[in-house]
Amino acid sequence: MACGASWHRQDIVEGNLEPGQQVQVWRQGTMLQWHAVVVAPESISGVSFLRSIKCDTCRASVPRADVDSIRFGNPLAGFWKTFGLVVGTMAVFCAAYCIREGS
Repeated sequence: MACGASWHRQDIVEGNLEPGQQVQVWRQGTMLQWHAVVVAPESISGVSFLRSIKCDTCRASVPRADVDSIRFGNPLAGFWKTFGLVVGTMAVFCAAYCIREGS
């Protein structure tokens, strides 16, 4: 995928994920988007991606048995890919127009 967050499904593995890694936790048709995710034997916890990863009081947890799947992605990288594609496309069209008009 050239643009977008490139969300991809991955098996649930115990341990601490990279603090900035964004994760969609799916349970009962509802999606929670977290970072600073910790996968324990009985639960998965994380901080809402809208909050600082340093906010310990913002940490939420769900029982691991309730989790249907998790997906990993990078929305910030997806934004910059889309931005680059749009700006690059406009630059190519402008250059083609200038060449055609002889400017």
